[in-house]
Amino acid sequence: MRKTALLLLLSTCGSLAFAQQSQKVRGKVLDADNKPVAGATVNIKGSANGTKTDADGSFTLDVAKGKTLKITYVGMKEQEILVNDASTYSIVLQSGNELDEVVVIGYGTVKKRDLTGAVASVSGKDLQSNLAKSTTGALQGRVAGVSVTNSGGAPGAGLNVNIRGLSSFGSNTPLYVVDGVFGDINLVDPNDIASLEVLKDASAAAIYGSRAANGVVIVTTKSGRQNTATTLNVNAFTGVQKVSKMLDLMDATEWKNLQKANGTLPASAEAMTANTNWQKEVFRTAPMHKVNVDIAGGGERSTYSVSAGYFAQEGILLNTDYKAFNLRTKNTFSLFNNHLRLGNTFLIKNGDQQRGSELVITDILRQNPLVPVYDPNILGGYGTYSTWMKNIENPVGVLNLYNNQRHQTDIMLSGYAEVDLFIKGLKYKLNVGANRTTGRNYNKKAEPHMYGNTLVKSYLRESAFFNNQWLIENTLHYDRTFDKHTVSVLAGYSAQENNNRGFGLGRMDIPLGTDAIDAAALDQQSTNGSLQEESLISQFGRLMYGYDSRYLLTATIRRDGSSKFAEGHRYGVFPSIALGWNVMNESFFESAKKTVNEFKIRASYGRLGNQNIANYTTQFTTQYGINYIQGGKLWLGAIPGYDWASPNILTWEETATSDIGLDLAFLNNRLSVSADYYVRDTKNILLGINRAPSSGLGGTPVMNAGTISNKGFEFLTSFRDAVGAVNYNISVNASTVKNNLKAVTVGSKQEFAGFNPHAEGDITWARIGYPIGGFWLIKTDGIFQSDAEVQAYKSSNGTVIQPNAKAGDIRFVDFNDDGKITDYEDAQYLGSPFPKLAYGIRGNVEYKGVDLGFFFDGVSGNKIYNYTRARIESTNEVNNHSASLLNSWTPSNTNTDIPRYTREDPNNNKRRTSDRWLENGSFFRLKTLEIGYTLPQLVLSKVGLKSTRIFFAGDNLFTSTKYKGYTPDLGVNSDENGGGSSTMTAGTDYGRFPLARTFMFGLQASF
Repeated sequence: MRKTALLLLLSTCGSLAFAQQSQKVRGKVLDADNKPVAGATVNIKGSANGTKTDADGSFTLDVAKGKTLKITYVGMKEQEILVNDASTYSIVLQSGNELDEVVVIGYGTVKKRDLTGAVASVSGKDLQSNLAKSTTGALQGRVAGVSVTNSGGAPGAGLNVNIRGLSSFGSNTPLYVVDGVFGDINLVDPNDIASLEVLKDASAAAIYGSRAANGVVIVTTKSGRQNTATTLNVNAFTGVQKVSKMLDLMDATEWKNLQKANGTLPASAEAMTANTNWQKEVFRTAPMHKVNVDIAGGGERSTYSVSAGYFAQEGILLNTDYKAFNLRTKNTFSLFNNHLRLGNTFLIKNGDQQRGSELVITDILRQNPLVPVYDPNILGGYGTYSTWMKNIENPVGVLNLYNNQRHQTDIMLSGYAEVDLFIKGLKYKLNVGANRTTGRNYNKKAEPHMYGNTLVKSYLRESAFFNNQWLIENTLHYDRTFDKHTVSVLAGYSAQENNNRGFGLGRMDIPLGTDAIDAAALDQQSTNGSLQEESLISQFGRLMYGYDSRYLLTATIRRDGSSKFAEGHRYGVFPSIALGWNVMNESFFESAKKTVNEFKIRASYGRLGNQNIANYTTQFTTQYGINYIQGGKLWLGAIPGYDWASPNILTWEETATSDIGLDLAFLNNRLSVSADYYVRDTKNILLGINRAPSSGLGGTPVMNAGTISNKGFEFLTSFRDAVGAVNYNISVNASTVKNNLKAVTVGSKQEFAGFNPHAEGDITWARIGYPIGGFWLIKTDGIFQSDAEVQAYKSSNGTVIQPNAKAGDIRFVDFNDDGKITDYEDAQYLGSPFPKLAYGIRGNVEYKGVDLGFFFDGVSGNKIYNYTRARIESTNEVNNHSASLLNSWTPSNTNTDIPRYTREDPNNNKRRTSDRWLENGSFFRLKTLEIGYTLPQLVLSKVGLKSTRIFFAGDNLFTSTKYKGYTPDLGVNSDENGGGSSTMTAGTDYGRFPLARTFMFGLQASF
């Protein structure tokens, strides 16, 4: 009987529960002006169930009595409604106040209204660009003053990120902080980011001291939410890539005709019938795929977030590709009534890159079209050049016969424990982190082949590298509000160590079919190894004070000690101060608040340090390999003091930044404007100073030897609104920067040479009063139309300036009027690789589930040195040429800027140090265009989906530019294709890997 009664009771309770769950609730969401809000999200709190409002702002949802509805919409305050017996609800959403948003800063957070430094914040939703291959790529064009440029378009290639100009001759890469640990930003998938903050001025970045001289990028990954049911999100796309632009080269017939016309066609060339288009042979249409899955949720005292991603990209160049798998977990725990908080993040990324072997991009363009791709009569099976041709390898053969790979695994682990102490508002936090990178490089040529008349042997070279870093930080935080006074105090101690080890080995004559070093010849082997260690310890503190949310003060100080400097000079102290005034909170501004919703003035000053020099710079190191033969035996020798050591007084670079900023908002915060002007001076810059060869020592010792200045203006505005059911937003950012070398304080040499391709002449220089890496070149002044013009071109003392020139040759400007043309003496400053203006325009329009997004970016006022064009337009070598040479000067074709075709080139028309190869680097580009459709909730609920969106997108779709190379989007060279990788290679095109045009189809779904 009791069992029967119990079953009846349980049945009744179940029926009541079912009845509660099946209660149908209808509602309408309105804005403050009583207009319907279409597309607002209505979720049941603590559940994955929800819906969106239709064009009339209406929704219908099954909700149990006692549950809470959470209503959200971009730009409006979130609202919660408790479901009772009523079946219909009217909900009014108020305009959101961006000033209440929380911004992540170093070792803490602050409300946007109380922010005093120059900090740009980008939400994870904004960063999840569906075409982004990396987080740096997703950041491109979003933040004023942050330049993201390409080092090349190869799969897996990184991007150059620069904040507010150049402060050093060394690396200008910002510091990346991922969940509290210094690491690689590209470890993080864009889909895993909750927020990203860029600390641009010294006040914001000074808490990181010496590591922050080039700015700081703080990445916070996604977390689960407490008391939230598990959600599953899937983001995936697939697409194809192709070269966006082919360069116009001669075909075999055109090349033969040009040579015939100039009497330079070899007799054996007449019988050659091949007509190879090498660009079409090596470039291809290539697929690309990406998928990311994340699961998140949380209970009463813990949260979890787990994600995994896979990215596969075949390169547009034959036999290049990149594959990467990443995994991330993030957990938080709350114990003892939330007085103890624990958390951890684990990231792992495994990447495999197939690189473009030994191939140089310019060799594709210069290889003669008369060379066939394949020739079974030649060892290796590939066509090769004739003895009268330039000795360039077969591009297809190089890509197929050489196998260059890089395999790398990156691991980042961070964890923290935070506990409330005995004083209200006082907390202690322990933060630990570890980064480990392991990998190997594999370079193999499987079989011998002929390179002209030379036999190229097979070989195998392998190397391994192991990079380890650990970090321990202890911090005390005190946060309290007393009446109108808000105080936040931070004190901390940090220690970190880096250890990098590597070794390599190689052998020649690898037997066919083998893949092991020990199978090759012992007498042709090489070995190498390296070990680098460095450490840094720091103490830091920060005071943030606010009075009545009107007057704001932030003061920071950090003391860093680096192992890179000698005893007595290892420590640097870096202070900063910032002030803010929220004018809109003053009583006299009350009447204007309806018009001006935000009005803040910011000002800051601070100093940061830079220790970016090699380890052991101030120590004499031992040079190995000083070997000799004695008594018929090989003696291995070594010598200390082979190179100069830097002086023991060497110490930190110091970068001082002054910033003044203004933040405004209008139209109920729909329109926002932010502007900053800054002056950034770096003194005691670390420079390698040449010493006299007579000293007997090599190398260039580093000294504190100069000053660099950057000045710039940054502007950002955004507007969002709705017209009926159409929601739209648009944002524009623009920045200017002026960089120059102000002084060199050591030695008599006041200039430093930069880019010098193949030792053919110095193209870029750093000279006092001019930008670092500025172009110093000889001006051209048209083409001599007759031999008489050549003889009439004289200096002021009557000397014929170009006596070897003929009609059709280039006239060069004798800048110093000494009667001759010389690379150094006649070079003039002709421009900078850095744009005077950089800008980005982003927008989005949404109507009843259909959305359209676009991104334009561009630069103006910069120059590019096109070394690629220099190689295909020069006539002194027997290789293929640009089709522009078909318009070369002849007595019957004088209206041209292409000089006469001459193999001997006595006038040196090919001169690398002339502005013939300098071009306008400005461009305007439609970077991305995307159209998507979000399926109706009525359809999704039937299959258990929370939301689903499909989209089509294109990347690198259109570029308007006068630049004649593959792409004008050029940062510092990566040296993957040669040409060096120093700061002064910016804006030089040594033969960059072309950027691809991409078309995508994707899916985003939530369960």
